Amino acid sequence: MKLILLPLLLIAACSTTKEKAPTSAPANVSNEAFKKEKPLSNSEISDYYQGNAKSLNPALLDETLDRMTPEELAKLNVAADPLMDISVRCGQRDFEGAFAIAGKNFNKYQKVAQYWNLVANCHLNQGSHRKALLFYNKALEVTPNYVPALNNIGVLYSRQGLDQKALVAFERANKQSKFSKTPRYNLAKLYLTYGLAEQAQPLFLSLLNGSPKDVDILNAVGSTYFLMSDYNRALSYYQQIPRSEWDRAEIGLNVAYTYKKVGKAAEAQKIFSGIKDPSSANLRRYYSAIESQLGE
Repeated sequence: MKLILLPLLLIAACSTTKEKAPTSAPANVSNEAFKKEKPLSNSEISDYYQGNAKSLNPALLDETLDRMTPEELAKLNVAADPLMDISVRCGQRDFEGAFAIAGKNFNKYQKVAQYWNLVANCHLNQGSHRKALLFYNKALEVTPNYVPALNNIGVLYSRQGLDQKALVAFERANKQSKFSKTPRYNLAKLYLTYGLAEQAQPLFLSLLNGSPKDVDILNAVGSTYFLMSDYNRALSYYQQIPRSEWDRAEIGLNVAYTYKKVGKAAEAQKIFSGIKDPSSANLRRYYSAIESQLGE
């Protein structure tokens, strides 16, 4: 599964050439942006979304849109909220439209950390890592220790394979706000990537307490028990995931192997046969390994 995040809470290459942090509007600013408008302050802006309880993955929906489906994104009403509009457009990869909205609203939001964070997210998802880091730092200049920007710097590092730096960023973000769920989720995912199930498990369980039906977190908790070889406990969490989701390789492969380990080989084969072709090279290799284990 991908490591995470996009809109509000979104890991950074070291620049070889120093660049000044942006102190003015992002690119594509029209003359309209320079008409006098009273800037808003951070206290006038909410950093949280209205979550969708019907989503399969509701745990983080009040902090990030990244785990929403394209269909869910398309249904959001963004007309009255430019920041939401920027976030959704970036999620839909309409970068030109997102930057146009950002430029048009520069005067209004220039003192709001969330605004700079969203601009940075667009650059990050566009692959412009240096620009993203500059704008994350601008968000931190506006609001020191702004948790979404700290978290997203972690995401930027993670995307570049700099997991040790990502770990430091996620831990810093999590320390700054114990109530922010996304840094906790990213930190737990990074622990799990390296097989550190004991460190990941309490973080995932704390998230599951608030969203007991979240599919990805149920899968993550089950995977921590799986890595500890506690297959019966792992299965108890996997079985809470709708069976319609077991055809996803990142879920179904461990479910199938867990059934085999608890002595239900026929059920394991049935689950394995229904798994869709894996989308990544790592999952394809894991698919082959599980296929070999089930065939023994």
